[in-house]
Amino acid sequence: MNELTLAFAGCRVRVNGLLPTQTTVLRTRLEDLAVREEGEPDAEVDVHFTPSPEGFMRRPRGATETRIGLIHHPSHVAAAGIGFRASVERRPVRAQLHTCLNDARFASAFDNVLRIVASYLLFDRGGLVLHSAAITEGELSFLFCGRSGAGKTTLCSLAHELEIDVWSDELNAVIPFGDGFALQDLPFVGDVGQVARARLPSPLTAVFDLEHGTEPSLRECSKAEAVSRIVASCPYLNTDPAREDELNRRAERLVDAASFRVLTFAKRTNFWSVLTREYGALGS
Repeated sequence: MNELTLAFAGCRVRVNGLLPTQTTVLRTRLEDLAVREEGEPDAEVDVHFTPSPEGFMRRPRGATETRIGLIHHPSHVAAAGIGFRASVERRPVRAQLHTCLNDARFASAFDNVLRIVASYLLFDRGGLVLHSAAITEGELSFLFCGRSGAGKTTLCSLAHELEIDVWSDELNAVIPFGDGFALQDLPFVGDVGQVARARLPSPLTAVFDLEHGTEPSLRECSKAEAVSRIVASCPYLNTDPAREDELNRRAERLVDAASFRVLTFAKRTNFWSVLTREYGALGS
């Protein structure tokens, strides 16, 4: 059995019990985040392989999207998806991943569990993991939230055309940084041609919720609406009764620390001129 330690967002996660093929799958995708073991990790994932698919969810026929099942218990979070089931202890954060997968499909099962681990680990450190897009240009760092289909991947594709640095169009982390928050690297880069790589924290300039429109524009929203939109973008935690109150307080601190607006945009690169006109002086 092999071990692999991944470093991201200022944390170290040790993965234990990997088969050689599983190790190769993870190293191929997360090579830049793999580090030498030094001291105790911040969280651990114990992998238990069972060759028989009996007792595991199977992939349905057709193109039906299958989401993972999640149940919050007082001491842990139980999760299940295609080819795996897992239990994630909240504090200290440690996961037990049971799987029948020992090929490229193992990456998806592992990612699903690592997302939960990262969300709770960063939350315990004062941060948040958000379903979002994030881009940086010079000293400007923007985070874009929004429901599925709001345009996160489209916006990142447009930013990529403009040669703006895309962090992820899937999940991004923010952590306390000075008097505000900063973007921090995560392994979940999404669909816009990025690879997981180690990054330094980037102080957050502003947060936006995305809406479709014919022309790019910014509008203000109430603090209550902003907090609600942030909470809605925090997977796993926003359905956890044990974290509800603190999650709302954390979202409120993020809204207080960073400019929050609603960005309306169409499938054109002119959204960037709106942002630089509004925030360009901050990055100069």
